[in-house]
Amino acid sequence: MRWAVGVTTAPRPLSTLRLATTSLERAGFAEAQVFDDADRCGAWPNWLHALRCLLRQHPDAEAVLICQDDIVCCRGLREYLDRTLWPGRAVALCSPYCPGPYRRAQTGWHEQRRGWALVGALCWALPRRAAEAVLDDLGEVRARSRIDARVGRWAAQTRRTVWYHTPSLVQHVGNRNSALGDVLDTKLRCAVDFVGENRIP
Repeated sequence: MRWAVGVTTAPRPLSTLRLATTSLERAGFAEAQVFDDADRCGAWPNWLHALRCLLRQHPDAEAVLICQDDIVCCRGLREYLDRTLWPGRAVALCSPYCPGPYRRAQTGWHEQRRGWALVGALCWALPRRAAEAVLDDLGEVRARSRIDARVGRWAAQTRRTVWYHTPSLVQHVGNRNSALGDVLDTKLRCAVDFVGENRIP
């Protein structure tokens, strides 16, 4: 599959950007483009900017992967995604990262129907058609945050499917929110079953 890959970043007390990009390289995504919100415009406008740029700069890309700057991936993630995407029809996105409460007993992709309550926009893969539709429908929305909720509600409204993976193939390693400085203290912001950086799924 032809990919366009981006990493969104913003100032944080302890930078994890290099860790994230190195992990993505080991996972098979060697040419990730970094989108820096140095002016702190907000996570949402930076995510839209990344999506817009990736689609424009990679006209042949079949899929877009947008990650945040505080993740690590398992080895071979790209090869695994190439083999298993897309798991259903009318896919809005697939998240190899799975927060604790989303975990399921059965291994593999499982659908999440959560709308505005969706969480975990740490590492999302979107089919090109869905990425273009997000920009068409939400590209002019003025906001600073809640990427996951906005895209989750959009997916529900447009009858597109959202998928998360058990076990988690990506882990959230940042211990503070880049904008707010709040401590990572909720199960929703951490995978409880990450396979590990050195494991191939």
